[in-house]
Amino acid sequence: MKSNKPASRRVPLEKAASLEEIAVAVESLTGEDWWRLEQYARWRIKGLGRIAQGRDHKDLLHEAIAETCDPEGRRWNKAEVSFVRHLKGAMQSISSHWREKFDDEEAILEADAIRVGKDGKEVNPLLNVASPLPDAERTLAAKEQLAQVERLVADRPLAALIVGGMRDKMSGPEIKELLGISQKEYETEMRWLYRNVRDKARKAKSHV
Repeated sequence: MKSNKPASRRVPLEKAASLEEIAVAVESLTGEDWWRLEQYARWRIKGLGRIAQGRDHKDLLHEAIAETCDPEGRRWNKAEVSFVRHLKGAMQSISSHWREKFDDEEAILEADAIRVGKDGKEVNPLLNVASPLPDAERTLAAKEQLAQVERLVADRPLAALIVGGMRDKMSGPEIKELLGISQKEYETEMRWLYRNVRDKARKAKSHV
């Protein structure tokens, strides 16, 4: 019986599914499987915002499948991980990589921001944006905390997916439904997450 462990990029070559097995798995996806995968992809793209740079949920899903088919890409351990779970993990990793590559300080072109109002006059919303400088330190601290949590779950893909849902302000039931996991799986990951975050915080304080 296959476990519900999330996909891992470091699957030994001898345990990785062959291209033929991957092709069969793609053909065997049901309508419900495709729906769940597309919903998950939409969620990841929505969370990226302009970082997606014009890419949509179909692009993300197709890239996850393409990486799985690439011998040098993301390997699927079919003996331990379902194909749907593998693809969700792949999409999570790919979209996170897009986020890492994106320059947060990249300026929005003023010409792209200008819109024409109902009265026919141009409206530039950038002129009404307050300076972010007063909140710079708080924003930096929040980013550092998020980076710490993401590093913590880097080798625990299911926990990483749950953290992604929490970051997007999803409820527990919404996260479970989107990821297709049980209450027990969800609670197990949450216990692990809270325990490790708490332990890491204690260690940080002890070194102050």
